[in-house]
Order: sequence, then structure tokens, then C-alpha cells
Amino acid sequence: MNAYAKIAAAAAVLVPAVPTAAHHSNSAYQVDQIVTLEGTVKEWRWMNPHTWLIMTVTEADGKTREWAVEGRPPGILGRAGWSNTILQAGERVTVHASPAKNGDPEGIIARVTKADGTVLGNAPNYNREATSAARPTAPTAAAVGNRPNFAGVYYPAQQGAPAAAAPARPPNQPLPPPTRSSPTSDGSQGRGPDAPKLTPQYLAKWNVLAASRISGSYEYDNIHNCLPPGMPAMMSAAYGMEIMQDEQKITFFSEHQDALRRVYLDGRKPTPEILADPTYAGYSTGRWDGDTLIVDTVALTTKSYIDGSSPHSDKMTVQERMRFVEPGVIENQITVNDPEALTEPWRVTRRYRKASYPNDELREFACAEGLRDAPH
Repeated sequence: MNAYAKIAAAAAVLVPAVPTAAHHSNSAYQVDQIVTLEGTVKEWRWMNPHTWLIMTVTEADGKTREWAVEGRPPGILGRAGWSNTILQAGERVTVHASPAKNGDPEGIIARVTKADGTVLGNAPNYNREATSAARPTAPTAAAVGNRPNFAGVYYPAQQGAPAAAAPARPPNQPLPPPTRSSPTSDGSQGRGPDAPKLTPQYLAKWNVLAASRISGSYEYDNIHNCLPPGMPAMMSAAYGMEIMQDEQKITFFSEHQDALRRVYLDGRKPTPEILADPTYAGYSTGRWDGDTLIVDTVALTTKSYIDGSSPHSDKMTVQERMRFVEPGVIENQITVNDPEALTEPWRVTRRYRKASYPNDELREFACAEGLRDAPH
């Protein structure tokens, strides 16, 4: 028995048993299918890395069955209007969820409707207005030395024209059922046109990985196993990201998996010892070109993936060019080079918008909590 299995086995002794596994990612679910569950809340677990709704459902044959339905993490749901007390044992709910691939009474939440009509969705609101009378006055960000100051909390910034607002829903008209719970990311849709262009050797590796995820296995799923997203995947800032800056270094902290990386600005270089000790974040050094921060990252472990699923070799390097393109918006032009795994450099551009109060606080992710307290 490996260490992970021993931890999970010990956890099963410490918590009440319910019929599910600690998934932590989407691979085990048919995310493009939706089932409707009507039942009673047995337990609501506000925990990392994903929340859990345990509910009793009366099925078509009149028999009751216990379902375990996974929700998004507290940091995301908290910004979508949820809380640790939003659901109470004994209350009736209607849950739209994507079912487990293996047919077990498990799912992943797309939407929950309470008996009073309150609809709880998955979309976080990054632009909530402050309601406290004690709202602080944010100081104007000063430059660090004579350089731009990136310090702050950022969320992904939508590029292009904003989407048209949905038409107002007439009073008392129910929402239509959602069509899916989340994007399909298990590889069953093949590789998209913007995915890294892999060499035949590494495309074969990806095919093995995709087949495993499609089957519902977590063998190659780092997120399920509580491992960091790695570079450059962590720079998607999907759950939010905090930047801390001084003249010697810039630190990036991602809410997703509590991932951390440091960019050294003081002229140091990676030593042979560092290059021989690869990590998920790698080793990053930066320099300024006018108002643009140029970052080079090396020493990246081959246990990570380029974009969440594309494998790479130990020769992969990442270069970023970061600058403000408008007040409060950072553009990050990312270029990945890997002469062994890629047929051409992979380029992607991310934009991050600085948050203001009360949205400028990240929540701990603490993925390992799920090894102990998640349903088993």
C-alpha cells in the first residue's frame, strides 16, 4: 500500500462513511449530462478542495437512496453566494448535477435550488459591491523603485467585447435545467486547435493520459492527487491570484491548490544544483525592459503538464512578458519552448484584472484536507 492509500484508509476510519470517492476533479463525471435530484439534505460539508452535499433522494421506484454530490471549492462558491451554512440538514433541495461515469450515486453540482426558490449557481461574482460601512479607502499603488507595481489580487480578465446581458426572467418562471456542469476536460473531445503541438512521442503519451481520464481513472490526474498545477498552468489564475512585489523578487500565489512561485529580480542565476532539482513551479528569474517584466523559468518537473494535460520533457522552458495594458489590467504573454515535446513553441496570452474591496481576499485551498475529511 502506498503512502497516499494509507492516508486515505486512515481517513475512512475518522469520518462517517458515505457511498462516494474523494474526486477533486471532473474526470469521473459525465459533465455534458445532467440529472435532476430532488431530496433532503443530510449533510453539507464546506471543505477543501471541494464541497460536498450529501442528500437522500426518493427515486422513481419509491426507494430512497443516498447521493453524494461534489461542489466547487469554498473560495469559488463563496463568491457565487454560497456559505458554510447555506444548506441545512433536513431542508428540501432540487439539484442539477452531472452523474458519475461508473454509475454510482454520485455527481458534480451544476446548480442547486432551495425550497424557497433561491438558486445557487457556480459562477463567481468578482465584482461584488462592498456593503460594510467600514469599507477601507484603498491607497494609490505606488511604483516599486522606478518600476510598475503589480502588487494586488487579480482575477482573469475577459478579453474582447463583453457578452450581451441575458434577458430578464419573468417572475415565478423557473430557470431551464443547465446543459452541463463544467467544461469537458478529460480528453474525450480530442485536442483543441490552440493546444500545444506535441511531437509523435509526446502525443502518444497524451493519448495514454486521455484514455485513462476518459475511463474515470485518476492515475494521471494531478489535481485529484492534490498536486500543484505547475508552470505555466498556474498562471491561468482561474481561482484568483495574489502578486506580492519588492525590489528583490515578485511572488505569485494562486488560490488554486495554494500554488506558489517566486521570481527573483536581483540578478541571481539557477545553479547546477537547482537545475538538477526540478519542481512544479520551476525556478524563475526576471528582468525589466522598460515597463515590461520578462521572466524566464527553468527546472520544471516532468510530473507536471503544460496546459493541464499536455506532457513535456525536462528541456521545457517558459518565458513570460508582463505589463499593464490598461489601469489595473496585466497582460502576460507566455511562450513555452520544448525541443523534445513540442513541434513549435506554444504561445498563450493571459490577462488579469486587479480586484478591489471586498473582492481582494483569497481563501486557502488546503487540498490535503480532502484526504482526511472528504466522503469515502
